[in-house]
Amino acid sequence: FRSKLWLRVDSKTVVTWLTNKSQGLPEYYSLIQQCHHLLSWADWEVRISHCYREANQVADILANIGTEGCLEVKIFRTPPLAVHEALYADCMGISWPRQIIE
Repeated sequence: FRSKLWLRVDSKTVVTWLTNKSQGLPEYYSLIQQCHHLLSWADWEVRISHCYREANQVADILANIGTEGCLEVKIFRTPPLAVHEALYADCMGISWPRQIIE
């Protein structure tokens, strides 16, 4: 029995870097290599795909929190207050439209 991990990312570029074993931009090389190592380290089936920010607002809010100042790992035992409204909307099935022009 293999665990399954579905990683949904709001950057198509990052999806490409992670799925193609790309090195990405030089300033991100170390981070991307760490991601590749982590994704291949455990015995799990990994699926990586793109999703728009509006489809995963909680992740977007957490990513913004992660960019606030320090570079150390942050572990939340409970959801931070900043995501409560988005979590509630998600639980209620509320969706946010997005106009996509291609």
